Amino acid sequence: MAKLDSLFTFVEVVRAGSFAAAAARLGKPRSTVSLHVKTLEATLGTRLMKRSTRSLSLTEDGRLLFDQAEGGLKTLTAAMDAIRTKPGRLGGLIRLTAPADFPTDTLTTAITEFRRMHPAVRFDVMLTSATMNMIDGDVDIALRISRRGGEDRVERRLLDVGWQFCASSEWVRRKGRPRTIAEIDDFIAPAPELARFLEHTVLGGAKLPAGDVMADNQFAIRDLVLAGNGVALIPEGLCADAIEDGRVVVLLDEAIADTTPLALTFPSRADIVPRVRAFADHFAKKFERSRQAERLPRGR
Repeated sequence: MAKLDSLFTFVEVVRAGSFAAAAARLGKPRSTVSLHVKTLEATLGTRLMKRSTRSLSLTEDGRLLFDQAEGGLKTLTAAMDAIRTKPGRLGGLIRLTAPADFPTDTLTTAITEFRRMHPAVRFDVMLTSATMNMIDGDVDIALRISRRGGEDRVERRLLDVGWQFCASSEWVRRKGRPRTIAEIDDFIAPAPELARFLEHTVLGGAKLPAGDVMADNQFAIRDLVLAGNGVALIPEGLCADAIEDGRVVVLLDEAIADTTPLALTFPSRADIVPRVRAFADHFAKKFERSRQAERLPRGR
């Protein structure tokens, strides 16, 4: 078992890119992580890593060991989790990613409630605007806008997200209402990857204008709209209060061709181990309750 621990630690160091990052993931002191790797090197009689104060790289033997060990350890860990886990006694790490601008209140509440029921479950939450490769990043669950297939993965739909072109009423008074997407002046653009996705999925192939301002965060884009910087294509509900009180105007309804599904995404069915499945169920129920609460009239 000691040799297996050392091998597992070595793989985590390579995945994390440093001893400090691996120590944080594993919840162990950096000195313990370093000792495991040194012990493994002594056992094998070869050097696996070249270390410096700022970086590390694999030797030829280290690369060979990592390539052979990574998949086997992942399979072994999943098998041990499946055997060890019993109803009500879940344990282990769940690595979860969500967009950097996703509202975190429902997510954090779901994690808090789940850990009260299953205190042996740990979470590594990554909020990022980049679309992570779930296999390379060792991600268990991704909360993301679905592309409706095209990748070998499993999805659990949460809701369909509507989109709308919005501008402040002050901007409309100054610039007037555009009649087509091409006539939009002062466009506030999302990140290029999202812009291409929206053109293909939401706009049915229509092209968005070049942005006078670009942002990769939907809350920043909303605030730019509210400040009168121009027109943006944003998720429905983001400007709901401002639309209701007249500060924001919805434009070009006829240009919207489709919605986009928001989904819990898993790398494959084989990666949905019991703790991951249980949390996905819990989060989906929490998310639905949150949506229903938002539909209640104001003041209730």
